[in-house]
Amino acid sequence: MASVKLDELENAAILVDDGEGSANALVARDTGMIHLLNDEYMDEEAPLPGDLDAGDAYVPVPAAGELGLGRALMRRFAASHLPGDREQVEAWFDKDDVYERFAHLFETRGVLDAWYAFREKEVRTALEAWCRQHGLEFED
Repeated sequence: MASVKLDELENAAILVDDGEGSANALVARDTGMIHLLNDEYMDEEAPLPGDLDAGDAYVPVPAAGELGLGRALMRRFAASHLPGDREQVEAWFDKDDVYERFAHLFETRGVLDAWYAFREKEVRTALEAWCRQHGLEFED
């Protein structure tokens, strides 16, 4: 069974999420290598394979949002750690600088370390579950 590095998988899921349909990533079932399919970025270490149409040899990496990460993760954290800021937090999701606003709020409220711990645990749990679902092993 192929092994996938969790940090690389997370980066690929973020790339797919940020690409809003223009970026895709595939995990090779036999090697665990992640192939990025994006016109703006080409990974020289993981060039596009010639057998992309080979049945179930590759697993598409979902967008971070599909895994409950990204903005959904920030919403869950804010709901549990900053319930008094709910209206303000919800209003930010329409803004381009939502991540910077959250970082500032978390720091101001003294929950930045709790955010990092929460994020690390939730991301790991989601990625490990995705790997198991697709018959892939994971590594740190």
